Amino acid sequence: MVDVVDTPTPGADALDDRKRRILHAIVAEYVASGQPVGSQRVVETARLDVSAATVRNDMAALEELGLIHQPHTSAGRVPTDRGYRVFVEDLRGLAPVGRVSNKQEELITGLLTEAHDVDDLLTRTTAVLSQLTRLVSLVIAPAIDASRLKLIELVSLTSQSALLLLVADTGRVTKRVLELPDPVPEADLDRVRTVLSEQVRGRRMGEVHDAVTALVDQAPAELRGVLATVADVTATAMTDETLHRIFVSGRATLADEGSFERDDLSRVLSLLEEQTTLARVLDTSASDDDGPIVRIGRENEVEDLHSASLVAQRYQLITAGSLGVLGPTRMDYASVLATVRAVADHLEATLTDLSE
Repeated sequence: MVDVVDTPTPGADALDDRKRRILHAIVAEYVASGQPVGSQRVVETARLDVSAATVRNDMAALEELGLIHQPHTSAGRVPTDRGYRVFVEDLRGLAPVGRVSNKQEELITGLLTEAHDVDDLLTRTTAVLSQLTRLVSLVIAPAIDASRLKLIELVSLTSQSALLLLVADTGRVTKRVLELPDPVPEADLDRVRTVLSEQVRGRRMGEVHDAVTALVDQAPAELRGVLATVADVTATAMTDETLHRIFVSGRATLADEGSFERDDLSRVLSLLEEQTTLARVLDTSASDDDGPIVRIGRENEVEDLHSASLVAQRYQLITAGSLGVLGPTRMDYASVLATVRAVADHLEATLTDLSE
């Protein structure tokens, strides 16, 4: 079942079956062509056993309800945000929603299962989302601070440098090169490695820095320099990793002819450069329930997205992340909803494999 934003749509309950079919035909045709839809075209596509004049009367009623509008006097009709909302809500009762084709399923599975770490997986996720939907794809990495340290390792590079490796139980790998203040014998580096493994491994990632810092004063003098350097590096590493890490793909799709007006396009593109705002929008739009959430036009709290639609879903392993797609309100909602759900399911499964 597809979840939607709990936004009442005035007049939706007043629609009889024919008006609803007419609305669906207008949405489908407008999404496909980008051109206003006339009454005769509605008769043909909706396979209605009534005249075009009757359809025009029903279209006038739909316009009064604020579900469609006429951009030009002699033109056909196009959906409004409210019209799209009714259409999306109606999708909940349709069997195809939540399913992608076998070919798409194979593409998703093949691309994601080849990932060798979490960053690679999230990069691949944005790529496949954008490829299948032809929209901008967005993925927020799982919050690392609530996950636990599965492995901590120190690898000697030279007598005064070493590689610090932190592996979280979500599968995320953080690597940092340590520049040591003095040459350190391999035996001392082994001692530090043992202390870190015994005292820090298994802690929440957000606690790693404090745990290492506490070890500095307790350690023998010959190990304090190395431990102090590890503490400094974990401070910056944890700060970097707990910032909103968002992966974006498919910006060029927004420039497709007819997708956005020039000013609207400029605002959306500017927003895509604001990582913190973008992450907040995606995270607050996603739901903990099973299924994607849809925000259409002015349902988006951020003004720069009033010409856009956002379809978002939470995914979960040890901690939660979010993914979704962003595009014009004129998008193929049925296909997008199915794709977002399928990719989220495969992402969760692949994250589980990586974490093991």
